[in-house]
Amino acid sequence: MKLSCFIFLVNLFVFFSCKKDSVIAPPDLGYNYYPGTIKSYVVYDVDSISYRQVQGDTLKYKFQIMEVMDTLITDNENRPTIKLIRYRKNYSATIPYSQMTWTLQSVWVANKTNTSVQVVENNVRYTKLAFPARLAEIWNGTAFADTITLPNQYAYFDVPVTSGGNGFVYITFDQPLTINGNAFSKTLTVLQTYGGNKTYYQNYYEQYARGVGLIYKHIENYVYPTNLAVLDSGHIIGGTYYTMTVNSYGTQ
Repeated sequence: MKLSCFIFLVNLFVFFSCKKDSVIAPPDLGYNYYPGTIKSYVVYDVDSISYRQVQGDTLKYKFQIMEVMDTLITDNENRPTIKLIRYRKNYSATIPYSQMTWTLQSVWVANKTNTSVQVVENNVRYTKLAFPARLAEIWNGTAFADTITLPNQYAYFDVPVTSGGNGFVYITFDQPLTINGNAFSKTLTVLQTYGGNKTYYQNYYEQYARGVGLIYKHIENYVYPTNLAVLDSGHIIGGTYYTMTVNSYGTQ
């Protein structure tokens, strides 16, 4: 009897010792979908078509963008801020990108907090991601953006994505994806704008990968003739097509 009691007490001690020493993993809020690692970079292949309504012609552009998370600074609200330096190489039919030098394109900034990632693009602030990141999560991506005065290629309009709700929304989460020969085990997709009728069509979305950040950006913003009876993408008279696809990434 004494031996049985002793064994019981030993087992009880071991059980509570294990409970005390065990480490509970923190919840995964999706923060590594935008790592914010200083000196990391992503190179993108960019394709763009501009349909000029007034001139009645079409302009095509092809180039590369390298976005570098350069330094950590403090903004005017005393918040930690990532300085994003963007460089560009214009496409040439005779000179490969590898033989070109990068030229400065622009400087953006980003703020990553416990609840969101905000990026200031061309002096306009967008809430790109919301935390915790999870499928069907909705937020106001343009709360700090003046969508009225923006040019079309940057005008994000929150659209109805559920009955009674407007906003950016996660439409995929933690899904594998291969883009431009780069395989990513976990990615998410942010639908920013989707809609259209007989006179226009808009489809804006971005895709992010864990440990990397933005890997794909897609913009379609078209204007159609008002005399068409049905939506017809073959009759675009104005607007923009723009894609930015990850080419390579790493740390400087």
